[in-house]
Amino acid sequence: MKIGILLVGRATDDLVEKYGTYAEMLISLINSEEEVFEFKTFNILDSVFPKNHLECDGWIVTGSPHGVYEEHSWIPTVSQLINDIYQASLPIFGVCFGHQLIAQVLGGRVEKSIKGWGLGLHTYKINNKTDYMGNLPKELTLNICHQDQVLQVPEGAKVYAKSDFCENAGFYIKDKVLTMQAHPEFLIDFIEALLTARRDLTIPKEFVDPALLKLKAEPNSVQSSQFAETIRQFFLKIVY
Repeated sequence: MKIGILLVGRATDDLVEKYGTYAEMLISLINSEEEVFEFKTFNILDSVFPKNHLECDGWIVTGSPHGVYEEHSWIPTVSQLINDIYQASLPIFGVCFGHQLIAQVLGGRVEKSIKGWGLGLHTYKINNKTDYMGNLPKELTLNICHQDQVLQVPEGAKVYAKSDFCENAGFYIKDKVLTMQAHPEFLIDFIEALLTARRDLTIPKEFVDPALLKLKAEPNSVQSSQFAETIRQFFLKIVY
C-alpha cells in the first residue's frame, strides 16, 4: 500500500537536519514496528503536488505553523485534493493542521482558540472508539503545539479524543477519515527543541516555560507508540 504524505509545514533548517522533516518523523513512527507501507512525500510548500488523488492508496496531511483560514495559494489546491480523496472513499489521516484542514473541507469550523496555546504533553480522554482503536487506553498523552482548534466537527464525524482544553481533538468518519490534533510524531527531544526555538519569537514564554518544565518532569509519559498502532490499523483495514 502506498501512502502519500502532503507535507504542508517545515521546521527550521537546523531542526530538520537533526530530526528530519515532519513527513520523515511520521514515516519513522508508523514504520517503527516494521515497514508495512510504502510512502511518497509531496512537498507542498515547494509546489510539489500529486498528479491527482488516485496517485496513492491512502493519504496523510501533516502539521503546519499556518492557519487553515489563511490565504496561501496552496491551501485551495490541497483542500480540493482532500475533497477528492474523501469522495473517492480513500483513507486519509490528518495531524494538527491536517486535522483542522480536513475538518474545514468537510464542513467543520476552525478558529483561533480563546484558550491560547497548548504546548508539550497533553492528555486526552478516549471514548467512542471504533474497531481499529482497540489498543488505545482510556487516557492518551501526546505532544501538542497549537492555538487553532476545530470548534465544530463535520457532519457524521465521531469525536474520540477530547480534553477540557480541546473538545474536538480527534475524530473519525467511518473507516475513511482519521484525525488527531496532537503530534504523535513529535517525541520528547524534538518538542523540547522546537519550543525552545520558538520561545518568545512566535510563542510567548509564559506558555512555553511551563510546557518545558513538564516535559523535563515527565519525559516517559508520551504514548506515541500506542497511537502509531492506531494509524497502522486504520490504513491496514483498507488492505485487508
